[in-house]
Formats: sequence, C-alpha cells, structure tokens
Amino acid sequence: MANRLANPFAFEPGESALATMHPLAKLALLLGIASAAMRSTLGVLLGLFALGLLVLIRLPRVGGGALLSIALLAVFAAVVRGILPGDGRLFDMTTLPASGLYALRLLTVYVYSRLFYATTRVSEIGDWMTAAIRMFRRLFRGKKRGLRKEAGILEDPGMLFSLVLRFLPQIFDTYQRIKEAGEVRGIRLSRRNIRRTFLMLEQLIVGSMVQAWRTAVAMEARGYSPQRSLRLREFEVRDWALLAISAALFFF
Repeated sequence: MANRLANPFAFEPGESALATMHPLAKLALLLGIASAAMRSTLGVLLGLFALGLLVLIRLPRVGGGALLSIALLAVFAAVVRGILPGDGRLFDMTTLPASGLYALRLLTVYVYSRLFYATTRVSEIGDWMTAAIRMFRRLFRGKKRGLRKEAGILEDPGMLFSLVLRFLPQIFDTYQRIKEAGEVRGIRLSRRNIRRTFLMLEQLIVGSMVQAWRTAVAMEARGYSPQRSLRLREFEVRDWALLAISAALFFF
C-alpha cells in the first residue's frame, strides 16, 4: 500500500472541529492567516504558528516527514535570502534574523494550508468551483446570447479538480506496487541496470493509463454528467464567525 503521507490533499479530520465547518469559511480563514503571517510582528507570528501546530498534531496523520521537509525548504529559502540580500553584497550576518523571520512566515502558511486540506474534502472544494462557474456562465449568457455548446468536462471544473488530485496518489500507489512486485522477483532499481529501470518505468506508465481508464469506466457506469446536481453546504453561525475572524485578520 502506498504511504498516504505522500498525498498532501488527504482528508484526515481527526478530532478537529474544522472538519464540520463550511469550506469557503475555512478558505477565507486560510487567506486571512496567510496575509497576517506575512506582515505581522514576531510575537503574533509565533502565536499563529503555535496555534496552528497544536491543531494540526491532533490529526491522525500529521505528516512529520512532510513538515520537516517544508521546514528545511523554508530555512533554505531564508539562508539564500541572507546570502543574496539583493543590494550587491554576497553575504551579511545582519540579514540572518530577517531571513529566519521570513522562514517562519513560510512555515506558518504551510501549517495552515496543510490543516485546510486535511479538514476539507476535495469534493466540497470542487462543488463550489463548479457552482461558481455555473453562476458566471448564467450571468454571461444573460448578457450575450449565442450558440450553446455541448457540455463537457470543462463545464464541471470541480470534478476535473478532484480527478487531478486523485490521480496523483494513484500514480504513487502504482509505483509502490510495481516496486514491491519487482523486489519479490529479485529485481531492484539500480543505476547500473538502466534496462530494468526503463522496464519498470514502462510498467508505471501503463499502470497509470489503466487506472485512468478504470476511473473513466466507473464514471460512465454511474451515469456521470457535467450537469450533475450539487449539494452545497449552507452557512451556519460558526461559519459566519469564522468569516468575521478572517476579515479581522486581513485588516490586522
């Protein structure tokens, strides 16, 4: 089985109350926190980071490896910014505090982004994307009438978005199964054996195409249509409160 930590869009609600809140309210909160994190003082930034991390660790699979990787990436970006300050100097020790603060800002945004995807179903995001496109098309067609084209997958961007995110972990799962099957037969990937590497790459491509074909057949068997009915969650009192907090963060 593939490691689910490889999918940053995995739905892992755990005991978080955010999983029951409106996706648009959570998206607004993410944007507000990202805006505040990129311009707040060190004290406020540390508070935001600590709060997000405390909520994140309550999820079943936090993804410690992914968190460490993004932390190293943020530190690397900060060090590069210190080495090349942009004013003609090659390196200046006085730029390291500002670079460290910049790394913490990036890490804070990542923590809340991971928290958003872990507590929000991809289908919820996709349904609202499709609803927005449909509303825009109705307004556009009301002003300018013309020949109506046949509905295609582009008429349902939410489903297209969901399929893309689903296809990525499927590729990783296919790679894991091919690798395990090769190891059972005594075949290991090696730089010294390019032929075996290309054979396994060929199997990966074929397996990915088979997965895509199975998904298409399953959608057709279930009678999928771009004009499918959408189930959109209504806003509750707590969702409006979350929107108010998001607006406050924007103007903080």
